[in-house]
Amino acid sequence: MIFTPVKKLTPKQLNLAMKLNILTGCLATVWGIVCSPQPLFNVFVINHLGASASTLGLLVALLQLSGLFQLASIFIYGYARRRKPFFIAAHLIHRVLTLAIAAAAFMAAATGNTGWGIRAIMIAVPLSWVFMNASAAGWWSWVADLFPENIRGAFFLKRSSIINVINVIWFFLASMVLDLIKGPYTFWIYGAIFSIGALSGIVDIILNLFIPEPEPTEAAAFNPADAIEPLKNKNFIQFSIAVGLAIFSINLIGPFQSPFIVDPKGVAAPNTWLGIMFVISQLTWVVTAPFWGTIMDKWGRKPVVVLGCFFVLSWTGYFFLNHRTYIYILPLISIAAGLLAPAFWEGVNQMMLSLAPGKNRIAYVAWYMTLVGLVSSGGSLLGGALLDALSEFHVSLLHLSFSGFHVVQLGSMLMVIFSAWIISRVREGREREVGFVIGRVANPGILKTYACLDDLDTACDPGRTEQALRSIEAETGDLALDEIIARLDDPYLEIREEAARALGRIGSSYAVEPLIKRLGDSQTHFQIAVARALGKIQDRRAVGPLIECLTSTTSEALQEACIQALGDIGGEEAAEAVGDFYRHAPNDHLRAAAADAASRLGLFEATSELLPRLIAGKNSSIRRQYAIALGNLFGPPGDFYPFVSGSEGASADRISRLFHQLEWKIRSTNFKLHKTPFTKLSKTKIQNRIDTIREVREHLDAGQDLEALRKITGFAQDLLAEILGEAVESRQFQELAFRIDIHFGSFVWFLEETQKYLAGEAKRSADQGETLRLLTLLIVFFLESNWN
Repeated sequence: MIFTPVKKLTPKQLNLAMKLNILTGCLATVWGIVCSPQPLFNVFVINHLGASASTLGLLVALLQLSGLFQLASIFIYGYARRRKPFFIAAHLIHRVLTLAIAAAAFMAAATGNTGWGIRAIMIAVPLSWVFMNASAAGWWSWVADLFPENIRGAFFLKRSSIINVINVIWFFLASMVLDLIKGPYTFWIYGAIFSIGALSGIVDIILNLFIPEPEPTEAAAFNPADAIEPLKNKNFIQFSIAVGLAIFSINLIGPFQSPFIVDPKGVAAPNTWLGIMFVISQLTWVVTAPFWGTIMDKWGRKPVVVLGCFFVLSWTGYFFLNHRTYIYILPLISIAAGLLAPAFWEGVNQMMLSLAPGKNRIAYVAWYMTLVGLVSSGGSLLGGALLDALSEFHVSLLHLSFSGFHVVQLGSMLMVIFSAWIISRVREGREREVGFVIGRVANPGILKTYACLDDLDTACDPGRTEQALRSIEAETGDLALDEIIARLDDPYLEIREEAARALGRIGSSYAVEPLIKRLGDSQTHFQIAVARALGKIQDRRAVGPLIECLTSTTSEALQEACIQALGDIGGEEAAEAVGDFYRHAPNDHLRAAAADAASRLGLFEATSELLPRLIAGKNSSIRRQYAIALGNLFGPPGDFYPFVSGSEGASADRISRLFHQLEWKIRSTNFKLHKTPFTKLSKTKIQNRIDTIREVREHLDAGQDLEALRKITGFAQDLLAEILGEAVESRQFQELAFRIDIHFGSFVWFLEETQKYLAGEAKRSADQGETLRLLTLLIVFFLESNWN
C-alpha cells in the first residue's frame, strides 16, 4: 500500500506526537549510546573482552551489511495496511536481542570467559540489526507524514538537542562509574550499564504505541514495480552512494578513536575523559543543533550536509595528542566536532526525506539505507585491518610521534571531504548555493538574526517585534526572510514599516513580489517604506508598479520615494519615467529629488539645469540636494553625499580626508583620463600642484569661498590643458568630452558653467558662501575620484 497523501493531524494530535517522539528519542539514545558501536561499547569489546581491531571492524561491517534487509521492508510495508504494528514488533525483537551484550559482561564477570561474550555479541547484535533494518523504513515514512516539511528540520534538530542532554548525563555517569569501580567489578558494572540501555530501548518501542499514525486519504495498491522505482532516480542514487562513502570514510577510524584514547599504549587517558569529551561535544551539539535545523528549513538541507562533512577537521587534534597534551586537546576536538557534526548526522536524514517523494517514500527510504549500508559496510573492516597491519608503524617528527592510527585517520579525513564534494553535486531542488550558506554562517551577525527569529515569529509584544526587525542586518537577514515578509501584514503600521525597511536592507529578490503587492496599501507612510525597500533591492520587476504608484498618488513624500527608487533600479523604462517627472515636477523639492535620481541614471539631458538651480536654490537643503546630484555625475553615485551631510565637525573631517587623499594621489601618480597617456612631471611641477590644493583648502578654512573656487577652477583648467593640449580650445570640446565619458563630459560642462558664474553672478552674489563652497568641493571631488 502507498501511504500517501495523508490526512493532516489536528494541532492537539501533532503536539502529542511531538512530545512522545522526543520522549522515545531520549529512551532510544540511552539504548544506543551503550548497545551499539559507540565509545563505551567499543572500549568494552576491544580493551576488556580482548577482541582485535579487525573483529570490531567486522562487527560494524556486519551491522552495515544488514542494511540489505531494508529491501524486504519495501514488500512488507507494501502489502501491509499500516506501518506501526510491524515496526513495533520487529524493533522489540531488535532491542531484546541486545540484552546479549549485558549477558556477555555478566558471563565474563562470573566465569572469566570473555571468548563466549565475543561470540554472543557477534551473533546476537548483527541479528538484532536485521530486524531493525527490516522495519526502519516504516518509521521514517511515518514521521515524515507526521511532521510538515516546513518545520521538520527545526523540530528534529530541537529534538536532537534534548536527546543529547540525556546523552550527556547518561554517558558521563556510565563512564564515571567505570572509572570509580575498577578491578573485579568492572564486568559487573558493564553488565548493569548494558542492561539499563537494553531495557530503555524496549520501553522506547512500547511507547510508540501511543503515537498517532496518519491515515492515507487514498489507499493505492502496492505494485512490485514500485520497489525498483528509486533506482531510476539518478539524483537520489548519487546522494545515497555519496552518504555511504562519507560514512565508509568516517568508519575507517571512528570506531577506533575511543580505544586509542584510553589505550595505555596510546594516549593513556582515563575512561572518564571519554565522558568529558562526550559531555563537551554533546552540549555543543545541544546548542548548535536547533540552529542547523533552522538553516535547513530556510536554505535547504544540502548546504548544511556539505558543511557538516567538515566536522572531520576537528580530528586534526589527534595528530598532536599524547599523554601530556590530551587534557588540552581533547576538549578542543570535542567542541569543534560538536559545532559541525549535527549538521551532517542530522542533515543527511532530513535531506533523504526531502529527496524521497511522498508517494512510495518507503521504497526510497529502504533503498537509501540499503545503499548507505552496503557502501559504508567495508569502512570499519578496512580500518581495523589497516590498523592491525600498521600496528608497528611509528614515525617521530618535531617532537611529535605518529603511528598507523594517524595514517588511517588522515586518509579518512580526505575521503570525507571528497564525499562532501559529491554531495554538493546533488540537486535538492530548493536549496541555496553552498557558497551562499557558508558566507552567511561564517558571518557572526547570523547569531543575532537567529536570536531574533522567535520574537519575529511568536512575540506577543509589538515593541519586541519592532525592535527585532530593527536589529536585522543586511548580510544575514535572509535567515528571517519568511518571518519578516509575514510581518508586512501586521496590524501595527509601525511594524509593517519596519518589516519593509528590513527587507530593503536584506535586498533579497524573494521579497520583491510581496512588497509589490503592498505598494497599493492605503497607508501612505507604509507605501513610502515599501517603495524605498524596492529601490534598495533594485529588481526591475518593481519598475512598472513604482511608475504606476508615482503617477497615481498626490503625496509628495510618496512621489519622492518612488522617483528615488526608480533612480536606484535603473533601466530604460525607469530612466524615461524619471526624465518625464523631472520636466513636469510641481515644485523645487521634487525637481531636486528627480534630478538626483536622473544623475544616478546618467541622464545628463535631465540634469543640464542642475548648476543654475543649485545657484538659485532658496534654502540650504535644496542646494545640497542639487550638489549631490552633480556629484553623482562626477563620480560613483552617492559618494559625494558624506561631504554635505552630518554634523559640522564630521563633515569637516571628511572634507579634510578628501583633500589629503587628493594630495597623496598627486604625489604618487599622474592624472589620467581613460586612454590618454601619462605625462611625466618633474618634482617641482608635482609640488606646485600640491601647493595649489593646499591653498584652496586654506581659503575654505578661512571662509574665503570665492577665492577657493577661483583657485580650484584655474587649477582644473590648467590640468585639462596639460593633458589634452589644443583640444581644450576647440568649440566642440564639450561634445568630445562627453564622447570620452559621461563623468568627464559632465565635469567639462560644469567647469564652463562655473567660469560663467565666476565672471558675472558670483561677483554680485559673493555673500552666497555655501554655494561657492559646494562648487569648490565638487571640483575637488571630481579630481580625487578620477585621479589614477
